[in-house]
Amino acid sequence: MAIPSSRWFFLLLLGILAIFCTQVAQGYFILCDRAVAEWVATLRSPGWDETVRTITFFGSSGWAWLALGGWGWWAWRRRAWPLALRVIGAFGLGLILEIALRLVVGQWRPDTLLVPAVMDWRTRFALAGFPSGHGYRSAFVFGWLMRRVSPSRWAKAIRWGSLAMIVLVGFSRLYLNRHWATDVIGSWLLACVALSLARRTG
Repeated sequence: MAIPSSRWFFLLLLGILAIFCTQVAQGYFILCDRAVAEWVATLRSPGWDETVRTITFFGSSGWAWLALGGWGWWAWRRRAWPLALRVIGAFGLGLILEIALRLVVGQWRPDTLLVPAVMDWRTRFALAGFPSGHGYRSAFVFGWLMRRVSPSRWAKAIRWGSLAMIVLVGFSRLYLNRHWATDVIGSWLLACVALSLARRTG
C-alpha cells in the first residue's frame, strides 16, 4: 500500500529531529552555541529587559493553553470537535516528547552554575534546556494560527506577524540567557513535527 506524501513528510521531520537531538547530545554544537550566546550578550540592555520578558510570555504554558483552549472551544461550538481534539492531542504529544528529550539529551541551560552528580528526574528536567518549552509552545500556537487564518485582507499580515512572534520568542530565550541557540532550533523542529501530525489528522 502506498504511503501518502504527508506521512513521508512527517517521517522526514521526525528523522531530522532525531538526528539533530543526537548531534546536540554528543556536544557537536557547543562552540557555535557559545559564540551565539556571546553575541547576544552584547545586545543586552536593562532598558529592553521588560519588553523581552513580555515577549517571552507568548511562549508560556498559560498562554499556549489559553490560546489553544479558546480555539478548541470555538471549533467545538462549530461541530468541529474531532479536529479540535486532534490538534490539542498533537500539541500534548509534543509536550510529552519535549519532556522525554530533556531527560534524555541532557543539555544544561546556559545559566546553570552547578550540575549535581546525582539528581532525580525533576531536577534533571529543570536544569536541562533542550528543547526550549517556550520555543515549542509559541511555534505550535502561532504556526497553527498561520495555517488556520481565513483568506482576507489581513491574512498576510497575520501570517507575517505570527512568524515574527515565533522568532521573537525564540530570541527572547537567548536574550534572557535561559537557552542555547540549539535549544530553540530543536523546539522549532519539534513544533514542526507536532504541526505536521496535526495537519495530517486535521
